[in-house]
Amino acid sequence: MKPARVTSPRTVIRLRSRLPLALCTLLILLQLFSPSRVWMVLLCCVGGTTLVAYMWACSLARAVEVTRSLRYTWAQVGDLLEEEFVLHNRGWWPLLWAEIDDRSTLPEYPARRVVSAGGGESFDWRVRTTCRRRGLFTLGPWAVHMAEPFGLFAVSRYYEQVSTLIVVPPVVDLPSLALPQGVATGWAVARRPAAETTSNVAAVRRYLPGDPLRRIHWPSSAHCGELMSRTFDAEVSGNLWIVLDLDSSVQVGAEEESTEEYGVILAASLAERVLRRNRAVGLVAYGGQDAYLPPGRGEGHLYRLLRSLALVRAEVGRPLAAVLDAMRPALGRDATLAVITPSTDPSWVEALASFLHRGITPVAILLDPASFVGPDERGPGGNLSAVRDMLAALGVPTHVIAQGYPFRPLPRPRDEGRWEFKTTPLGRAVVVRRPRKAQP
Repeated sequence: MKPARVTSPRTVIRLRSRLPLALCTLLILLQLFSPSRVWMVLLCCVGGTTLVAYMWACSLARAVEVTRSLRYTWAQVGDLLEEEFVLHNRGWWPLLWAEIDDRSTLPEYPARRVVSAGGGESFDWRVRTTCRRRGLFTLGPWAVHMAEPFGLFAVSRYYEQVSTLIVVPPVVDLPSLALPQGVATGWAVARRPAAETTSNVAAVRRYLPGDPLRRIHWPSSAHCGELMSRTFDAEVSGNLWIVLDLDSSVQVGAEEESTEEYGVILAASLAERVLRRNRAVGLVAYGGQDAYLPPGRGEGHLYRLLRSLALVRAEVGRPLAAVLDAMRPALGRDATLAVITPSTDPSWVEALASFLHRGITPVAILLDPASFVGPDERGPGGNLSAVRDMLAALGVPTHVIAQGYPFRPLPRPRDEGRWEFKTTPLGRAVVVRRPRKAQP
């Protein structure tokens, strides 16, 4: 989350009704033209009440402040977002009620609340919500609306601080989604011997003169009674390029149950899995906000990928065939190209075929558009089976994802406790983990 720039709040004191002023004016006129003790008593009561109410309102305007702080810098869909609010009343006059009017754009964010605090007291509370949508949201601005007990004056403090929050798409486990292995085109398990040592041990064979000593497999040599050397498969393809089709003319479904959201989740999960294997991943997604990231590695690159996927939106733009034609010069040899699309237009398959002659290994992840259509909705045109047959004829591995695909969160290590801040005797703040309490 981008921290907000601290600015002084704007305070407004507003008279809710002109009746007290009109009544005081009337009593003064009556006292001038028809003097009476009754008019003086009423004038003192009304005027005194109005004066006390105004002083009370001024005290609230000066002494009441609201601060808010968010614990996390960014969130992921499905995470619990927690924000702490603190209301300080530094004056002597009690605050009977205050309404927190929050204008955050985060969906279903329950930050509106009515609170109270006595003179010199503070009141704090936490707002918790589950992030259900990806995107860029703002927390704030907000306002505090107060009133003195007589209801004559309304006090409002407007805080213009705005913090931006990125909610990135979820990363799920995709056990059934296999990428091609090796540098040859064709089926998912395409192997060829490697001239150099890699991490993929294929088998052992008899030692031949000239084999490096580091290739000798000593347990097999002891078992066979002669020297045995290891053989290796070629490493998996170099860079992975993920092409996400965001042409709105081929998208179906609504909100979370749409081909757009399924495609974003698949792209994020696929990128995380490949980056975890220390391979470089690039992203191409043209939509409402274009996303183009050259291949990179590491946690920082993963965050950049997730941030880009959090902001993309489907929009009428370039068809997938045009996107593939445009990015063909940017791809080097021995790369893997993963295309995620719900399109049933065969023209993009023809554009994909041109990559096969350049040593690029493609894989297609097809979102079944018919499964995302409701019973009362009109289904998309085209035939997904025809596209699958064309891809099979080219030897391109294909995976079909339908609505209701079991997206399972990645397994996380067991929580051994929670992190807390602890102050040392010298005043230094350190982070410690409090052990989890044993279950009875």
